[in-house]
Amino acid sequence: MEDVIILTQSEVQSCLSMSEAIDAVRVAYSAFANGRVQMPSVQHLDVHQHNGEVDIKSGFVEDFGLMGTKIASGYYDNQKKGLPPGIAVIVLLDLETSMPLAIMDGTHITAYRTGAAGAVAASVLARKDSQKVGIVGAGTQGRMQLLALNEVFDIQDVKIWDIDRGIANQYKDQMTEDLSIDINVVDTPDAVAPDADILVTVTPSRKALVNVDSIQDGMHINAIGADGPGKQELDPHIMTRASKIVVDSLEQCRKIGEIQHALIQGLIDESNIHAEIGEIINGNKLGRETDDEITLFDSTGLSAQDIAAAKIVYEAAKKKGLGKRINLFG
Repeated sequence: MEDVIILTQSEVQSCLSMSEAIDAVRVAYSAFANGRVQMPSVQHLDVHQHNGEVDIKSGFVEDFGLMGTKIASGYYDNQKKGLPPGIAVIVLLDLETSMPLAIMDGTHITAYRTGAAGAVAASVLARKDSQKVGIVGAGTQGRMQLLALNEVFDIQDVKIWDIDRGIANQYKDQMTEDLSIDINVVDTPDAVAPDADILVTVTPSRKALVNVDSIQDGMHINAIGADGPGKQELDPHIMTRASKIVVDSLEQCRKIGEIQHALIQGLIDESNIHAEIGEIINGNKLGRETDDEITLFDSTGLSAQDIAAAKIVYEAAKKKGLGKRINLFG
């Protein structure tokens, strides 16, 4: 019986780069579109008494012969206690036998695979010459989305907004140092949008932050933050302006994604959804066709992404001899 490998966050970090995460997410989307992924509905828990939420995502990917479950939380008062606001744990199992292979930190994987998702979507939906990015939300994902986009595009200019101006200023200082990109802090969410080739929203908001009047022809929008019932970052009327609405999973997005609000209000119906992103990656549907199209990607996060990234980590850890090995059933 094979020992289970337990991997810490620092060990996971040493086994997964952003470019590897982008490749993993692309493969996961493709497998999902080909019907080689099984995923039950996301289990979502609201923990109002502690200003938190927990998502449990499970599934298997036939291409990898792997099954996985991730428990990921967002506890938004944790920073006041000196704790990270986002924590995740992933359990990876063999698909043929269900025997556990690894228990690993999923925080780094979640951050990187979510950032990678935005880059993969933008690679087929944004203009190829995109250089200007507007970001709503200066937290971990605000950083990850920019790091990932910078792997795909020649990013030159960034506008950032956060409800906490101090966090936005910290973001500017850190990302300017890391990427040598011109970054400006703005006063309102709408102020990130003018001239942006790519607009990214990455907050836990439950009300619209970006108005339809801020959206420009030719823009691509990565709607990342809405991944639970009631969560919202965009004016639902933006959906009516979009030339192409693309989702990671229609089944998930209609329930917990950004499109849930436009669907509920009757502004769009499911026939207005152009594609799941994997269909475009596989060549079954078209991505961006003209420079003036407004494209929108609604990302709720798939367990297949976690499994694909965890596979890379697991294999690298075995090669490097990392992790603590235990006989879980001994």
